[in-house]
Amino acid sequence: MSLINPLAREISAKIVYYGPGLSGKTTTLKAIYDAVRPERRGQLLTLATEGDRTIFFDFLPITVNQVQGMGVRFQLYTVPGQVFYEATRRLVLNGADGVVFVADSQRAARDSNLQSFENLQQNLEEMGIDLARFPFVVQYNKRDLPDLMSVEQMRADLNALGAPEHETAANAGVGVLEALRDISGLVVRSLWNELPKSAPRETPAEHLPPSPEAAAMQSVRPRGMAGGIVAELQRIVDSGEHEAFTLNESTDVVRAAKTAVPPPIASPDVGISFAPLWEGADTATVVEIEDAIRQGSHKHALELSARALARLLESLPGTLANESPMAKAGLLGLDGREYLRFCRLVLMPESAVSDKDALFALYMLISAKLKAQAI
Repeated sequence: MSLINPLAREISAKIVYYGPGLSGKTTTLKAIYDAVRPERRGQLLTLATEGDRTIFFDFLPITVNQVQGMGVRFQLYTVPGQVFYEATRRLVLNGADGVVFVADSQRAARDSNLQSFENLQQNLEEMGIDLARFPFVVQYNKRDLPDLMSVEQMRADLNALGAPEHETAANAGVGVLEALRDISGLVVRSLWNELPKSAPRETPAEHLPPSPEAAAMQSVRPRGMAGGIVAELQRIVDSGEHEAFTLNESTDVVRAAKTAVPPPIASPDVGISFAPLWEGADTATVVEIEDAIRQGSHKHALELSARALARLLESLPGTLANESPMAKAGLLGLDGREYLRFCRLVLMPESAVSDKDALFALYMLISAKLKAQAI
C-alpha cells in the first residue's frame, strides 16, 4: 500500500521479507538496521512468537533523504515462517509493494524453502498479484555455513522467473544491502507504471547524494514515477504555481498557505450533497467543493480537497497524532494507488483537470473522513 505525497515530497513503500522459519529474515533486517545511520532509521519493533526465536513481524522504516528532491521511505517487514502462522503471513503481506524471499541454503532446508515459496505464490495469487509481474528479489542466505546446496540448484527451485538474486550471509551483513538496493529499485519503477499514462516522464539526473546508504542503494535512481514527480514539482516551484501549498519543515505537516482564496461560489438549488457524511463544524468545506465542481472550477475543487485532507490528517487523535501525514493516510487505510493518483492530480495544470478528477478528489476526502470517524 504505497503512499506518494508530492506536497511533502515523500514516497513510502512496503517491502516484505518472506521465507521459511529460521532462514534469516530477522537477521537480515537487523543487519540492515545496524548498517543504517540512526537518524535515517525508525524504531525496530519485534514481537516474539511462542516457542521460536523468530519474530511475529518487524517494522523498520528507512528514510533515504532527498533522492533527486524526493524523500523516500521504505517500510520493511518480515513474516513468521512457521506453517501455523499462515493468517499472520497473509496479513503482513497484504499491501506489499515488493517481496524479498530469504531462502536457507543448507541442504536440509530444501523442502521448507519449496513449501514457503509455494505458499508465497499462493498468497499473492489470492490477492490478485502475479509474481512474474511483481517486484521480487531472492536471497540465498547462510552461504557461510557448511553442507550447502549449489546456487544453480536453488535457482532452479526458487527463481525460474529470473529475478535478481544474491548470495548472503546475514549474520555478517554480507549481501543484504545489495538485495535491498535491488528490491527498492524495482519497487520505485513498479510504482511509476501505476501512474496515469498522461503523467510526464522526464529523465532525472543520474546520481544519488553521496551517503553510505545512498551508495549501497545506488541503483534506486528515481526513473519514471519518482523522476517524473520530482521534475514536475521542480517545474511548479520554478513557475510559482506552488503558492497554494507549502511544507512546514519543522512539523512535516502540509498546511494551506494560499494568499488569495477565490470567494465561495453560490450553491445551485440542489437536493443532494456529501455534507451530511462529514461530522463536525467544517461541513461548509464539502459544500464549497461541490459548488466548485458544479460551476466547472475543477482545479479549485482539487485544491480545496487537498487542503481539507491535510487538515483532516493533522487533526487525527490518539496514537496517530504524532505520525507524519503520509503515515496517517496509510494507517487510516487509504488505498495507496488511489492516494498516489490523488496527489498526482493536485499537481496537474488547470487545463488538464476534468470533472471526473475533481469528483475523484472529493471521493478521496470523504473516504478519509469516514475512516477517521471510525477510529
